[in-house]
Amino acid sequence: MKLRKLFAGLAAAATLLSGLALGAVPANAAPQTLPFKPLANTNGKTDKVDDNGKILENATFKFTADDASQWGVNNNREIKAFKLADYYQYVTENPKYDSKQDESETNFEKQAFFGVQTSDAAKSGVAEALKIALANVAKKSDDTTAAEKDGKVVVPEGDNAADPIAWALQYGYLDQSNQKPWTTVDVDSSAESTTRKFADALKAYVGTSDPIRKLGRPVTLKVNPDSAGEVALNPVAGDSKSYTADLPAGIYLFLDVTDSGIGDDGNVNTGKADSSDKNWIQNGTTNDSDTKGEVVVNSAPIILASGHVTSEANGESYLYPIGNIADGDNSVSFKNHVTPVTKTVDDSDKTVSTGQIVRYTLSTTLPLTTGYDPSTYVFTLQDFPGEGQTVNLDGFKDAQGNVVSNGEKGASNAGEYTVKVYDTDGKTLLKVLKADTDYTLTTSAENNGHEIVGAENKASWFKLDFSELIRQDLYNNGAAKDDAAGTAEYKHLWGMKVVVEYAAKITATVKDVPNQVEVNDNNAIANHGTNLTLGQFTFFKTDAQGNAGEDINGATFVISKDDDTKDNTAVTPNSPDFSGVSDTNRDGQVDDDDIDHVKSPWGGDGINESDSRTASVWNENHELVVHNGVVTFYGLADGTYVVKETRAPAGFLGGQVAVSFKVTIKGGKAVKFDGIDKWGLAPDSADNTESGNEITDYKVKNVRNVTQLPLTGGMGIILFGTIGLIIAGGAVAVFLRSRKTKMALMMA
Repeated sequence: MKLRKLFAGLAAAATLLSGLALGAVPANAAPQTLPFKPLANTNGKTDKVDDNGKILENATFKFTADDASQWGVNNNREIKAFKLADYYQYVTENPKYDSKQDESETNFEKQAFFGVQTSDAAKSGVAEALKIALANVAKKSDDTTAAEKDGKVVVPEGDNAADPIAWALQYGYLDQSNQKPWTTVDVDSSAESTTRKFADALKAYVGTSDPIRKLGRPVTLKVNPDSAGEVALNPVAGDSKSYTADLPAGIYLFLDVTDSGIGDDGNVNTGKADSSDKNWIQNGTTNDSDTKGEVVVNSAPIILASGHVTSEANGESYLYPIGNIADGDNSVSFKNHVTPVTKTVDDSDKTVSTGQIVRYTLSTTLPLTTGYDPSTYVFTLQDFPGEGQTVNLDGFKDAQGNVVSNGEKGASNAGEYTVKVYDTDGKTLLKVLKADTDYTLTTSAENNGHEIVGAENKASWFKLDFSELIRQDLYNNGAAKDDAAGTAEYKHLWGMKVVVEYAAKITATVKDVPNQVEVNDNNAIANHGTNLTLGQFTFFKTDAQGNAGEDINGATFVISKDDDTKDNTAVTPNSPDFSGVSDTNRDGQVDDDDIDHVKSPWGGDGINESDSRTASVWNENHELVVHNGVVTFYGLADGTYVVKETRAPAGFLGGQVAVSFKVTIKGGKAVKFDGIDKWGLAPDSADNTESGNEITDYKVKNVRNVTQLPLTGGMGIILFGTIGLIIAGGAVAVFLRSRKTKMALMMA
């Protein structure tokens, strides 16, 4: 009877590990027929139990992730299973067990009880890891085995010492931790989990030069085993989040050892944003906000025991070592996470004008670092502004210190950069992060400056390293609501959304402007990016007869956003820079009047002015030919613009008899022209439907006198009539003045 109770006690203690299994389903109390019948080999095989009573029969272990993506691309996780403890069967011929039965009765039958014993190959590592895990734990009052020092338990060791795992389980030194972040005890969230510390200490041995000496030789689990001795991770029908593996019943340490491969720096496990890295899932699609870059991080170490508990009415519990996953046995949460990264820009159609300011938004999820050393955990966002833009993390301001506003639709988006943490809804503000307190900012600019000129091949960058935040107490334990800061209460920051915003000014005129962000979650890297394009168009200046001699050069045109077009995404380019121009006409100011628009014409390269000039253009035969009267504008966002002639060529009418038209840019090219001047100098384009076909032969005219104006009917007659009245009125005035003079002479 004493032996039976001992085995039952060991069994009950051992079953604690099923619930302890760091995220496992709690110990199952499903009914099991008692007494347990001994496991027996059949047909001469030794497949269930060996001669010493060690259980050899397989149990099925189940791992369930929160999301199927946690298993990586093509379910590529590689897990090492280290057996920490074996189950042993003890067979006795005892009185037939019944909680109501008088023990003096002589009804006997064979009964099996199951105990636990640390695996021989793992004894060294288990004992040392228990010392680490229990370093600050008080000795249990009912522990008659272990010694005590300074009020703390001393783990038994030596040849005659109690078995380490059996002792730790029997006296409850190891606990259960089923809930994220799997670092505290289920029954007391303020108490640190000793089992988590135990698992982390065991994991540390795997990083040594000889883990087998500490923990024994592991078994490799894979979805597609490719070597002898490897065990299959089997998909669960109808459940893409779960996999199972069959291993001899016992207590295991499961380690996710998926290899990240060789990184861009040539070192092992430093990450690479492509399929050569097993922890890379995908990169986001450029300009597609519905996609994201994703990486998966290796799971925290898991301790899981097979078996389940059957409880009797008398309060005694018994372990059956095999378990049944249908009843929730042998099951555990897979303790890794997937980290996304996204990049967006506030320009709706991703077409921009030179000088336009855009605001980029970077977003990712702060990682859960359980199972890792926070002091060495790597988590960064690194942004790579491509050529054709200048980032200013302090924002863009005018001479008076006011933040400028020339984003799409007049958006005020040029302020300094911000780094904020939001709840998972992306709306509830939890914390405003500060440089040098919550993160470290480094840049490619000289002296770590905040103005970063974009460049090719990732030569320009800025990086936010969140190591400081991860090490803070509030990262795992939260903070109260802060009305002054406008932040809500939160319980932790891991799993929350960190958002970075910053402004950049477009400096390109023709080439696309790329931008990319990379997340590095403990050396797993993925990216997402944007690509901004700039449009352009050309038109031609001729005289009234359609000729384009050199005399047609020197006309000045100004382009601006058409305010009458609804939902117009056009952005007016900046005015020309006169910093290198002298006040040649000595009127006290430097402006267009100081420019020789024939010899030094504006070219419309990212500015709002362009002059008609001699230039080479491509003809329909894809040949470069020289033309006079060429006017070009580069660096334009899609949308509708108004183009007005502000200066006519020498010898041609200007002022009120000037060209004006609207042009629609779509897909970076002119697809529609609408003449809006009164004189018909700028016609409508033949294709006036915005079909998307580029118009490359649009022409406008200048005239030397009013008789050359194109409009001769309708509005033209009215206009000529008005001009005629003005001329006639002048003649009458002269005639009357002449008559008055004559009469005065006659009366003198």
